[in-house]
Amino acid sequence: MGLQESESLTCKVNVTLPYTTPVVGVKFKPAVRVAGITSLQAPQHNKKFSWYREKITCSVHHLQLATIQCMSCVALDMPVRESYYCSKQCFLDLWPQHKARHCLAAESVSKASNDCYSLMGRLRSSGSWTGFGIGSIFVESETLVEREGKTWIKVGSSETYVPSMDDFGFCLMFESLAIDCSLGFPLSEIKSIMTDPVIIPPHPCPRHMIQIQHLKEPRNIVFESQSSNADTFSVLSYNILSDIYASRNAHVKCPGWALAWEYRRKNLLLEITGYDADIICLQEVQSDHFENYFKPKLTKRGYSVTYKKKAMQVYTANQFISDGCATFFRHDRFKEIIKYELEFDKTALSVVEGLEPDQRTQGQIRLMKGNIALVIILERVENGSSLGAFQPRICVANTHIYANPNLPDVKLCQVASLVKGLEKIAQSQIPLLICGDMNSLPGSDPHKFLVTGRICPVSSKETADPLGIYNLLKLQHSIPLVSAYSSLLCSGRVKEDEKKKMNQETKEPVFTNLSGGNSSTLDYIFHTENDLEVEGLLELLNSETVGDALPSALWSSDHIALMANFRFKQAFCREPHSPPPQNPWHQAAPLS
Repeated sequence: MGLQESESLTCKVNVTLPYTTPVVGVKFKPAVRVAGITSLQAPQHNKKFSWYREKITCSVHHLQLATIQCMSCVALDMPVRESYYCSKQCFLDLWPQHKARHCLAAESVSKASNDCYSLMGRLRSSGSWTGFGIGSIFVESETLVEREGKTWIKVGSSETYVPSMDDFGFCLMFESLAIDCSLGFPLSEIKSIMTDPVIIPPHPCPRHMIQIQHLKEPRNIVFESQSSNADTFSVLSYNILSDIYASRNAHVKCPGWALAWEYRRKNLLLEITGYDADIICLQEVQSDHFENYFKPKLTKRGYSVTYKKKAMQVYTANQFISDGCATFFRHDRFKEIIKYELEFDKTALSVVEGLEPDQRTQGQIRLMKGNIALVIILERVENGSSLGAFQPRICVANTHIYANPNLPDVKLCQVASLVKGLEKIAQSQIPLLICGDMNSLPGSDPHKFLVTGRICPVSSKETADPLGIYNLLKLQHSIPLVSAYSSLLCSGRVKEDEKKKMNQETKEPVFTNLSGGNSSTLDYIFHTENDLEVEGLLELLNSETVGDALPSALWSSDHIALMANFRFKQAFCREPHSPPPQNPWHQAAPLS
């Protein structure tokens, strides 16, 4: 570098990678920061970016640059470097041996997956059936650069890069430099950073619905499957783990690339849409991710959407971000009648006012945590049209209760407040669903209150209820709530392996959350027993299918999704509804 050129360098560029292993199909964006050499403030500049991939050489003639790739090798998960050839003639000369490797790989994949249809689909998508498919790789000399004794091929010139199957198995290199805004000459040295080899994301592990046959009321399932779908619907509840909580420190067992939001959002959307539920209740949906990703993606798939964010925000990445609850429903099957947005901070004000004057400040600090619930009353329609004189309605409550296990009185206060309003809605002859992350274990006060309708005073008030908040709550209700998953233990059709995923004492799943090495049951779907009957449940996971911790490369949240198929009970469907209350949570006095 000459003296004059050296003097023109007034900036330095720092580059860090979000993780070291790029994934095919997932946008990869390094963090690039430009600073001045003599001061933190850099002069006016533009940034220039370049992406390179390792030079691909022929698998036969190792000194020759590859120009074609066998895509059937890729579809069959064969070693990627064996799929490249320097010319079509080179490929055809070795076709007999190459075809034999295809057959061996196809047999191995078929045995491993036990799914011939999946194998055929993969081969078709690669452009191959019984023959072979090849893709061309065109490399011009000006796209080749030499760096540290290696030859690299330029593949991109933007700040982000989405790896393709051409990159699978090869390292990438990212370069950045600062340039003058007007003349375009360099203001910094080129900063380079190299990744690990690009990988393919793991194949999804499907979960299946389990048909429930109630022992008390045996039914002709074949006959009912031929009846109208107007009386049936499905509900999914899923805490998707907001990105603001998905830190490396909290989830040390998850690979960095699998914890990145760009990867998780694609995996989550694929999982959620694969369940094909009529109603979807999501928790921990980050506000910007709802607007920019989930809302447009699910709207395109025929869902109407509604969202309520928490009252409190988290400061991260130079901005304030909040998460909340999002409820989606198929607009060809349901229409919205009324929506309620419940902020537990506001309902807690009446409890605070009921405390002794010298306790109110402490009570306000203790109870106001920003948690919310989103409650919506839906009416069944068919292709957007009403079904007749008595259209079935359903009230769906989607909530995320406060998490801190050391504040059980806060949890119970929020649950009691939610139930008090729902009890008013239930008086309108509307079936109820409560979906969400209750952050409460089976047998805890909030759980017992929901399923039994009442709880006795806690035994250790000093630790659980130091301010006497329980005395100000209405701790009994008349809603006949049951947990949907308790039906697994009452069905005569469920295999014993599935029943082992249930806790026989609590009649709840063994776990719905697996984070930090600890498993717990925090998520539920509750329903009114006299109005709705469970016909199917999404199979649960166990330690063998999940591994040591969540999230993981396969499962992109620290919670698992719950889903139930319901049928309106016939006696209920023939009864007209009373108008729902306009504001069931309006109150000027304590909850009691």
